[in-house]
Amino acid sequence: MKKAATVTRTMNNMQGRDIGINEISPTEWRVSDRLIADGDASALLGFIQRVDDAFEVTNLGRPRERSYFSSFDRATASLTMRQAPAGAVLR
Repeated sequence: MKKAATVTRTMNNMQGRDIGINEISPTEWRVSDRLIADGDASALLGFIQRVDDAFEVTNLGRPRERSYFSSFDRATASLTMRQAPAGAVLR
């Protein structure tokens, strides 16, 4: 089996974040916050997967939910809005 080439993109200034997008396969991407140190698990925002004509998002802030978007850009933007856990106070 041939390993997919890793493609990295960066999207600046999305909700004040420096977003890194790593292609895992031709239909899957890993999305992380590049302002958080490599190796810090909180840098990983989620995953995007192409499913038919939609982009399925797994947001690690809400791991039991899946969201679907009509474009890759909308899917990526949904991951920049970090959710606070229930009862948490954002500062």
